[in-house]
Amino acid sequence: MNLGSVPRLGRGCRLAEDNLQGWILLIPEGVLRLSGPGPHILQRCDGVRTVGQIVEELESVFPGAEAGVIATETTAFLEQLMERRVVIE
Repeated sequence: MNLGSVPRLGRGCRLAEDNLQGWILLIPEGVLRLSGPGPHILQRCDGVRTVGQIVEELESVFPGAEAGVIATETTAFLEQLMERRVVIE
């Protein structure tokens, strides 16, 4: 995945907010509990925004973080989810 990729949630995957657990990602195999920037990233995986645009938006949400770190961690997070087919291009 690169900054020009346009990610979206895979079939059967849905982001939800649970009153007890916080943000969760419902996937065909179960549920993933999200923390930190995970929900912010996945909320923007709409099949329209590129990874680069998502990183730019996250820089506004997390102004104290270094831009290079945000790009690296966002890409790594999305690649892990792509391996599980939770996120697709």
